[in-house]
Amino acid sequence: MATSFMHRNTPGVYITEFDAFPPSIVGVQTAVPAFIGYTETAEVSGKPIYFKPIPIGSLADYEAIFGKGFVPNYDIAQIFGSPAGSPPPADSYDFVVEACETLCSPPIVENEYYKLTQPSTNESAFNLYNSLRLFYNNGGANCYIVSVGSYTDQGAHPGGVPITYVDLKKGLDAIADQNGPTILVIPDAVLLNRREDFYQLAEDMLKQCGSTQDRVAILDVYDTEALNQGDPGFSLKMRAIIEDFWTHISGSMFRKYGMAYFPFLNSAVVQPSEILYTNFNIGNRGDAFKTHTLTMLQDDILRVEAQRTYGQDTSQYKRVDKYITDLDPNITDPADTTAVSRLNQNLVNALPILGQIENVIASKIDVLPPSGAMAGVFTLNDQNRGVWNAPANMTLASVLSPTVKLNNDQQGELNRPLNGVAIDVIRQFPGRGSVVWGARTLDGNSNDWRYIQVRRTMIYIEQSIKNALNQFVFAANDAKTWVAAVSMASNFLQGLWSQGGLMGATAKEAFTVQCGLGSTMTPMDILEGYMVAQVTLQMIRPAEFIELTFKQKMEGLA
Repeated sequence: MATSFMHRNTPGVYITEFDAFPPSIVGVQTAVPAFIGYTETAEVSGKPIYFKPIPIGSLADYEAIFGKGFVPNYDIAQIFGSPAGSPPPADSYDFVVEACETLCSPPIVENEYYKLTQPSTNESAFNLYNSLRLFYNNGGANCYIVSVGSYTDQGAHPGGVPITYVDLKKGLDAIADQNGPTILVIPDAVLLNRREDFYQLAEDMLKQCGSTQDRVAILDVYDTEALNQGDPGFSLKMRAIIEDFWTHISGSMFRKYGMAYFPFLNSAVVQPSEILYTNFNIGNRGDAFKTHTLTMLQDDILRVEAQRTYGQDTSQYKRVDKYITDLDPNITDPADTTAVSRLNQNLVNALPILGQIENVIASKIDVLPPSGAMAGVFTLNDQNRGVWNAPANMTLASVLSPTVKLNNDQQGELNRPLNGVAIDVIRQFPGRGSVVWGARTLDGNSNDWRYIQVRRTMIYIEQSIKNALNQFVFAANDAKTWVAAVSMASNFLQGLWSQGGLMGATAKEAFTVQCGLGSTMTPMDILEGYMVAQVTLQMIRPAEFIELTFKQKMEGLA
């Protein structure tokens, strides 16, 4: 406390307080993703909120506003081997109905092989909801959701709701001026029909990051879901997909704000219990093939299993046959969830093959792009270790395996390509599961912005100091203000250095902050109203490669 006798106009006692400490900087949040995509609904208080950034803090918040995830309907197709009578390749079918010669009528003399396929329409998949589940399972917290449309809008799109560049770009534009998001994620982008649209959207994401300078973009690699490691031409196909990505991304001016992950993930967020018989194309839409699918499910699969299992027990067979008959689309009402769930459970209990088929559907839906999981990893990394640490060498939760298993040589080519467009890999390691094994941006040839943690830490520092310096916008551009600004920024960076966020044996080696006439400003700057502060930093970079040399001394011969 101190008392001043200056400029007092009336008698009395005056008290003036002086701050003991300079103003402080509160660091901004570093991992707040903005998810953009299609949702079941988008309503708050009965009003639509499409193309509006909505903050949420949990999956329950999402479901209350945007509903649940999209579950596609599947067709059933019988697969035949070549030559006739031989089994088809193991990776070409999803389940088998075994031969049933004695109990079945007509008899099934050979095993029959079936494959589940999604209709070739744009309604076949939407990734946002399940990617968000993967986000929360891997440490996600607060985020923003921008719904670009409802996938239940069959009235407007009777042939299936299309996933379009126009919708996703409009959603991306909606988040551009939102203060808060630090990561852009669009899991539905890989579902665009045209690769040109995907790469244009990727460029739009990177450009927005470069314009705002407060966020980064997590990209998936287009066409990855088409890869099957068992295919004879797998290596050539993977090479073509990667080179296509390199070609389109290498020309971006804002690559330092992006990172890409490969391959897709076999996740475990969709449980078999979420799949029902209504997820087969048995709806009464006037489609002859769907009627065929229903007939195949009832007669060629379930009734065969019922005869095999209960062929010698007439009463039990009649009970199970009644369940099968009740699958008729004219009496099946998917809206009656209780009746549907009960009938499905009765059938699964009586005929385990239905449960196996529903498990296959769940595993197909569970194949997801890695961007959602990585957004969660970024959040968990920042909370537990700090944004200045690489979001790598971390095991993914709710992930069974990557869809493609890579070795060191294959990863090396993706991690350090000549064009610098590094693709970070998720690899499977014995005893550890699926591990994030890379931390490079898409600008891998840049000495400054090669690493993800360097780019994100710099955004954290820039935005934190920028927000704090806003309080001096209308202050006098004099030495008092300059000292306060330097002191405030120095204290913030001192704290960051003490936590291990900057390199240097001492704080002076880690950073410098300057602001003032003769150091960062000229008299002309002051006359024009500019206050210029300069910060230099020594950022942490990972070793990446650790080489150990072992030398064994052999005993001499006697």
